[in-house]
Amino acid sequence: MNIRKNYKNSNIILIIILLLIAHSNKAFYNFYVTAKTPLKERLIRTYGYCDNESYGFISKIFEDYSIKDNIQIINDNPNFTFNNSNWFKYIINEKYNKNKLIIINNKNVINFENNDYVSVVFENTYYGKYKIIEKFENCYFLDKND
Repeated sequence: MNIRKNYKNSNIILIIILLLIAHSNKAFYNFYVTAKTPLKERLIRTYGYCDNESYGFISKIFEDYSIKDNIQIINDNPNFTFNNSNWFKYIINEKYNKNKLIIINNKNVINFENNDYVSVVFENTYYGKYKIIEKFENCYFLDKND
């Protein structure tokens, strides 16, 4: 009988410790936010709309223009060492559409020729002349100008 009583007490103490750890790590709040907030909103909050990795802008472009192939994405953020936001919308076994380009965190990539057309140079590679399809702050969706 004494063993069962000690066993129950140790279980209660263990449960209390686990609840205290969960509370101190805001586990209940984090679970609530994760369950209540839509995935897209959480991704934008984490990866940014037109900053950092710019998930929001990239997602908007793919949805608004019904893009079904891969597009080269150039991120000119010097603090973003991985420099690859392609994985957000990458489609396996699809080639890249060479006529479309997304530039995020533009600092020195775009050289404006006029209000509608730009030339793109990134890391000493000339990509060509493009027409601006959509612009939001320092993020651009471009179409090749042949």
